Amino acid sequence: MNARATLLSTVLSVLLPLGAVAQAPKPEPPKSEAQIRAEMLLEQSHKLSDIRSKGAPAFRLTATFSFIGKDLASTQGAYTEVWVSQSQWWRETIVSNIRRVEVGGLSRRWLLDSAPDFPDTAGRVSELMTMFPPGNRTFDFESVVEDTAGSATAECAITKAGPKGEKSAFCFEKKSHALLQEVSPDIRPMNSVNYSCLYGVYRKFGEFLFPREMSCFEEKHHKLDAKVLDIVAEPSPNADLFKPPPGSVERSECGGVSVAPVPVSDPSPTFPETKDKASSVGLSLVVGVDGRPQEVKVRRSGGKGFDENAVHAVSRWKFKPSTCDGQPAPVEINVEVNFDRLR
Repeated sequence: MNARATLLSTVLSVLLPLGAVAQAPKPEPPKSEAQIRAEMLLEQSHKLSDIRSKGAPAFRLTATFSFIGKDLASTQGAYTEVWVSQSQWWRETIVSNIRRVEVGGLSRRWLLDSAPDFPDTAGRVSELMTMFPPGNRTFDFESVVEDTAGSATAECAITKAGPKGEKSAFCFEKKSHALLQEVSPDIRPMNSVNYSCLYGVYRKFGEFLFPREMSCFEEKHHKLDAKVLDIVAEPSPNADLFKPPPGSVERSECGGVSVAPVPVSDPSPTFPETKDKASSVGLSLVVGVDGRPQEVKVRRSGGKGFDENAVHAVSRWKFKPSTCDGQPAPVEINVEVNFDRLR
């Protein structure tokens, strides 16, 4: 019997041989027309709708959302955000009687769930409201194409394919440059699936236009709907909001050069007593600054017995911690644990 675990993080190391002479960096190749156009569209969309950009006024945003739960029933939730700056924000997501609080500081954020089974889909609401990818993330664009299928003519910037054929895409309304759709790949062990979010009903907030209605799909399956109820100026928010909640787990928000954690001890899980010959479990965890796993959670079940054994094994792993600009930093990662019964 054998069980394998694969870390879904890529660590790139460049070693300079002892005695070698460092060479001057090669000049970057000129950008393609598609790359230039795509970057311009992203920049214009940011200027139009990024209510969290540097110098933007502090605000309070309230929203409601709904999603299809594991029992295929529609579940309702509420979202509130108070934002002052990139280093001072607070978010609260409530589903039924479960509450998640996120607090952001300078290059750090803290997360606290009132229960261990906070729904994954509800956890994506804060990302949905943020709209744009982190400022330090770059994209290698392959093309910009015009799309006239919808009610408005759009320009869609599409990236080059990754190792599993995955692509990201951003579609903008051609006249206003408002973001209409964002498509991002959800990497799986054998493939990737597209997770796309639609933005509509743009209205004014100060100098910005911000969407009031949003919907997300996994491939063609409807996953999440959200509606912004209000965005109001919040010039003097309660300072206690921005204190890390007692018992919260710290995560890194690296704005510089980050290096992924590397497992240095990863004992394999035991195969559970079952007639099944193979399975896999998707986990998420936070690797702390001491290299030890925290908050190990099942994100995709492999079945009875497999989930428990996977969590037990990964909780005993040891990592060389992630770094941000050379300093140890806590970071959340995904792990795929594969079980194979050898014949």
